[in-house]
Amino acid sequence: TLQRGAADVTGETSTVSVSKAAEVIAYGWSGYTNWRLTADGTLTFIPTEQTENGQTNLKNYWKVNGVLTLPWSAYADQITSVVVEDGIHDIGQMAFYELPNLKRVTLGADIVEIRNYAFKNCTSLTEINLENVDFIREGAFYGCSSLTDVDYSGAVVIAEWVFSKTGVIFP
Repeated sequence: TLQRGAADVTGETSTVSVSKAAEVIAYGWSGYTNWRLTADGTLTFIPTEQTENGQTNLKNYWKVNGVLTLPWSAYADQITSVVVEDGIHDIGQMAFYELPNLKRVTLGADIVEIRNYAFKNCTSLTEINLENVDFIREGAFYGCSSLTDVDYSGAVVIAEWVFSKTGVIFP
């Protein structure tokens, strides 16, 4: 018997069941990345072969007439985890703005920059790895009130208000 994840394969007869966690409920693209959201609340970003100046980046977003529309906005309440795979170099401005249930972010080893207000007001965020990030731009984690312990020691540039209204002690 071979078991892998939620799929079972036994002898000549096979039974395959897809776990709810693996079920893709939405997908699309952002900048030079593809994204998919699975039923367990994980929003994953995968680099494409297209680049801008040799880099693969998540797109920048802006409010237009006071409204921010992200490709995953309709699922904002369902997103609990973000995974940015290796090969992506920066996270765009306001990319994860106000995701109320986002708890954990896993960044690939190639992320070097987090742009302005990328995670602003993600009030449930408690975990993110910043070891490889060189540049953390203005207000990147502003209002992430559950964020208390972050290793940002590798950052070369940390802009103003990055950790404002969080529990992170910043000199």
